[in-house]
Amino acid sequence: MSAPQITRQKGAASSERGFLFRWLQMRVMKRKTSESYLIQQRNHAERERIKAGKPHEITLYYQVDDPYSYLLIQALRNIVESWNADLIFKLTRGVSGNNNPEPDMLINLAIKDAQFVAPGYGLQFLPPHPPTETGVKFATCQLARFVDARNPDLEAIEDISRQLWDGQFDSETINDSEWGNANALVARGSKEQDEIGHYAGAMLHYAGEWYWGIDRLYHLESRLRDLSACEKIQYPRPSITPNAKLQGHGYQLECYPSLRSPYSAICFDSVCAVADQAGIELVLKPVLPMVMRGVTLTRTKGFYIMIDCAREARTLDKEGYGHFFDPIGDGVIRGFSIYPLAKAKGVERAYLKSFMDGAFCEGINTLSNRGLKKICERAGLAWAEAKDYLSKPGWGEELEQNRQDMYAWGSWGVPSFRLIGPDGETVAEAWGQDRLWRLVQIIDSLADHSA
Repeated sequence: MSAPQITRQKGAASSERGFLFRWLQMRVMKRKTSESYLIQQRNHAERERIKAGKPHEITLYYQVDDPYSYLLIQALRNIVESWNADLIFKLTRGVSGNNNPEPDMLINLAIKDAQFVAPGYGLQFLPPHPPTETGVKFATCQLARFVDARNPDLEAIEDISRQLWDGQFDSETINDSEWGNANALVARGSKEQDEIGHYAGAMLHYAGEWYWGIDRLYHLESRLRDLSACEKIQYPRPSITPNAKLQGHGYQLECYPSLRSPYSAICFDSVCAVADQAGIELVLKPVLPMVMRGVTLTRTKGFYIMIDCAREARTLDKEGYGHFFDPIGDGVIRGFSIYPLAKAKGVERAYLKSFMDGAFCEGINTLSNRGLKKICERAGLAWAEAKDYLSKPGWGEELEQNRQDMYAWGSWGVPSFRLIGPDGETVAEAWGQDRLWRLVQIIDSLADHSA
């Protein structure tokens, strides 16, 4: 196995930024991701709403061929009548360009993921295949009549979406004039969404904040509840505490993290806890950050990820998140060059945690020997031995194999997970810290069957 090709790209994910830029970035991100700043922004938005005499207004950016949009519309239909808020419907093209590094893989992963999570939320998603171009165009024409509607007919929107995913529109005739008008509304919605700071479908926007799909509904519901605009949270964040005890059954939980992944950083403690509590062997398979293996990152996407992670970190009780000294480039290379030693000493879990906590929650400069020494020593590695690994080759071969393993089952991002059974069979696969709860549900079901 050859070593990975490391990309030192410029732009929003530049590896070439010096100490001063990274230090200033740390100061800005620490402020922007803090709870006090969030509260300040929310209070300002509420004062402006009251001053203008406007109702609570939530805008839905709906992507016709997006599985997550279809799940979200089902959930919204169940709960919006209990909100003292208006819902405004828009159409968007969703993720595209540099925000979608693997377009051929995305739709298949999204479909698989939607099928994976729908039962856990009590929703339906059982499509036979991705929607056809004809089906998407016809459904778009049907949904266009709801664009800009205040409190649209969600039952009708859900019904159209269901028929699309059932393949009922695949043979319909498209009226060119209707399609032209509908496509113009999609373009307009996409432009509006881009101008206010997002790029994906299944997004809800309320008073300056974005909420993605059913996975972020609980944040929006919590905010509305605090404003007395809804009575209770109907889609809470599911538990990630397993009840199962599978010691001795031979199950493994593969975790694919990265040293520059904020989502990996905030959930790593939880991943370890799930494995320990359920008695499952945790197999760590780290990979290079996407932006260091040729995958682009826009400034808009990068900023949203950091802000979204801050909300999730508070939910996970991950203290300090946002005190971020960017390790991209040499920091990541230095960190991973020592990983073989950590693995040989049996402290790879402690080492990855120490590095990610240091980079994302403590502002430790991993490009410096002083910073990396602290990371190593608190993970149980002697710096005198660890520093010799900074000049040793060969550390990247395992990371490249891990990347190829991850791509082989359909994921390209981190953190990703794979639950492996006693006979080596794959029980479940998932991308993202948002899926830990679903893995926990499956782990618990395995315990029920083995009891």
